[in-house]
Amino acid sequence: MKKVLATVAALGMVVGVTANALALDEPGRVSESEATTAPRVAAPTAPGVALWSVAGQWALAGAYVSKGRGGVPGLPTSDQTPGGAAIQVSQGDANDAWYLYSFKILPVLQVNDKIAMKGEIRFVDRCISGTSCGTGPGQGEASRDADFKHVYMEWTSPWGKTRFGRTPAGAWGSKFIDNTSQGDRLMWWLNMLPENWGMLLFTQKRAEEDSLYVNESDGDLDAYYVDLSYKADFGKTVGALWINRMANSELTEDTVTTTNLWVHGNYKWDAFALEYELNFAFGDGQPTGGNTVKSDQEGYGMYFDGSWKMQDWTFGGIFFMLSGDSDLTDNTNKALMGTSGTGIDFNPTQILTGDYMSILNPDKGAVHPDILGTGGNQQEVNAGVWALGGYAKFAMSPQFSLSADLTYASAVESPEGWDDAYGTELGVGMTYKIMDNLSYSAHFAYLWTGDYFNAGGAEETQNVYLAAHALSMKF
Repeated sequence: MKKVLATVAALGMVVGVTANALALDEPGRVSESEATTAPRVAAPTAPGVALWSVAGQWALAGAYVSKGRGGVPGLPTSDQTPGGAAIQVSQGDANDAWYLYSFKILPVLQVNDKIAMKGEIRFVDRCISGTSCGTGPGQGEASRDADFKHVYMEWTSPWGKTRFGRTPAGAWGSKFIDNTSQGDRLMWWLNMLPENWGMLLFTQKRAEEDSLYVNESDGDLDAYYVDLSYKADFGKTVGALWINRMANSELTEDTVTTTNLWVHGNYKWDAFALEYELNFAFGDGQPTGGNTVKSDQEGYGMYFDGSWKMQDWTFGGIFFMLSGDSDLTDNTNKALMGTSGTGIDFNPTQILTGDYMSILNPDKGAVHPDILGTGGNQQEVNAGVWALGGYAKFAMSPQFSLSADLTYASAVESPEGWDDAYGTELGVGMTYKIMDNLSYSAHFAYLWTGDYFNAGGAEETQNVYLAAHALSMKF
């Protein structure tokens, strides 16, 4: 394979502890903020009595990858030691194995029946065995010791629920194009709408450039969000508008406003379930192709997942697509697939979109550079992606379950003379619930690497496989 896999860090493809025994395509990963654990909310025993409660997750994971990029997981191809000396990591088709561990807690201080203080503390975050978390090269902020990720207040009033502070910052309905992160937000869930209707409003300060006169620029980056939802007996539909406004961009010396409109639905009719998301990007964007005026945004994406449950079996199919751009020099951005790719939280496959493989999912580093048109082999295409797959799950018992999936992925736009196939991935997995809150899981995935990665015939592609397992506890 054309050195396609950027540094593989840790558990990537592991199917960790899940919300239920069958959710093997939704792995409980080692470093989520909200995806795997929700805070328990204490109930005050009397007015004015504050109570503490704590939820959390601990995980130990190991993985072995063959024909991927070797070296210490989590390190880029070149990094700097504290003394400044460069460390070169293997660029070959090395095999590699590693262990990592993570521990986080989500404390809640229930001040009274209306007000709660909540947070998230990560004591270790994907710490690789054999390294010193937070101090070694390549460890950085994502792996440092004892990090306070969230601190916010929730207040329930006659007008709805409000949340203020550094909060979980996922904005979208499904995990498609989603990235677990934190944001400084003022949020308001209105409760004065008709029955079954809901609305969320919030503003987020993404960058403050002129606080305390530190900078003489007012190039702040602010975000605004509004959604409207309707909940029926069979599920919920949400439509939302997400606006990012950069004042006085240094590149354009003008205000740049980018906008996303999305619709999300999650439904269930007896044995049939359907989830979908449609996402459209429009408005302004940063200049492209060396231009000095703001660009036009015209990207789109879509995701569908339908499943049918028959006793202990579940069968399903998945399709997703992110638009590409065949010309990166025309100052029109037609690609929705930017550096976030399909999204850090989106894991329907274990290699193509699995954690840390950096092909379509950028948990560690960026999406593969040739796909984004930033690699050394081609500069004129943001390739985008479309993928079609199927999966099956079998609950052998309440404690033990099996899964299998098969997915084909391809570029939407590919450079002239390049093949458009990213490859076909087959995965199998199992989860055993040792106790209600303690699970062991294992997964094997094999990728028949597509010829897109042979750089227009310049290099030979090689297939990749990954074996991973994890022990994970929630409390």
